[in-house]
Amino acid sequence: MKEMYTISIIGLIYSVILALVTLIFFPDYLSWAVLGSATALFNHSLMIRITKGKFNAQNYMAQLLLRYVFYLIIIVIVWLDTKDLPGNTMIYSYIFLILGISSVKIGVFVYHLPWIKKAEVKEVEDDAGSDH
Repeated sequence: MKEMYTISIIGLIYSVILALVTLIFFPDYLSWAVLGSATALFNHSLMIRITKGKFNAQNYMAQLLLRYVFYLIIIVIVWLDTKDLPGNTMIYSYIFLILGISSVKIGVFVYHLPWIKKAEVKEVEDDAGSDH
């Protein structure tokens, strides 16, 4: 369970970096990057809460359905907000939304890098040499 929280922290750090880079270079798309990151991190925290206790398939399926409903609502909001804007604004909005939504996935990839995740050392006990 500790690694789930570590992945959340890495995802949060990625979200902050994404928000700062977006604010500096693409300020018009900051809201979409932050909205995508917030939704992904919220869904991840719900997943941690569901899997922490006793497993219940009905609660797990309800959480999965809720996750996809959230994503669908955000996609519709981006479409409604940007459908009348000129140029490639809608495409760029979706790109920044996807960059935000991928914050937890980036957290998983970064966590499993060899220099981040310390190799677990397993102690092997040799019982063959004992005379008990």
